[in-house]
Amino acid sequence: MSELSEPLENYIKEIYELEETKGIAKVVDLIEIFSVSPGTISKALDRLESLGFIDRKSRRIKLTEDGKKLAVRLIRAHRLSEKLLTDIIGLDWIRAHELAHRLEHIWPEDVLDKIDQVVGYPNTCPHGHPIPGREEQVRGTLLSEAQPGTYRVKMIVREKDWILRSVESLGLIPGEQVVVLESKNGEVKIRVKEKEARVPRALAEQVMILGTQ
Repeated sequence: MSELSEPLENYIKEIYELEETKGIAKVVDLIEIFSVSPGTISKALDRLESLGFIDRKSRRIKLTEDGKKLAVRLIRAHRLSEKLLTDIIGLDWIRAHELAHRLEHIWPEDVLDKIDQVVGYPNTCPHGHPIPGREEQVRGTLLSEAQPGTYRVKMIVREKDWILRSVESLGLIPGEQVVVLESKNGEVKIRVKEKEARVPRALAEQVMILGTQ
């Protein structure tokens, strides 16, 4: 278990996820995610840097090796918790995500290994994010940037309530096939299982897709 406070561990985890989905973590992204002032973010990052968990250059943030190790443990705990809560207990993926934020800080490694076994050694969480060390990370394309064609939903980028509710109502679930019919200025018209819908840019930017073979 880490000696960091839960809020600081949350910063570590979010930096990892930004690197995973965007390729880079910036201060402005953390301000948006946590809805806090630049001063609060700066204070937290100063603490993490002094402890050797991050390096900062300009407004870009990178995890050190110690930071990556901690982030991987937290991410693995979070995503396996989500699989346990959805696949075994039967919760919806929004409630599972909320509870996993608490559970990720408390599971010891031996319990996580058991959860991994119980849920069948999954490659991803319910939202399509890879379990660390299990799946090769393949960068996809955001739905907002897609040209007309047939794709497969890879992941939901940010797991906010409104995003999860919206994509679920449209059938944009990881693994599902989606046909892009039109695309203009980030807004797309799609078809999923014979149902057509228009997806605004703000939502389309939260859905990562892969081309089908």
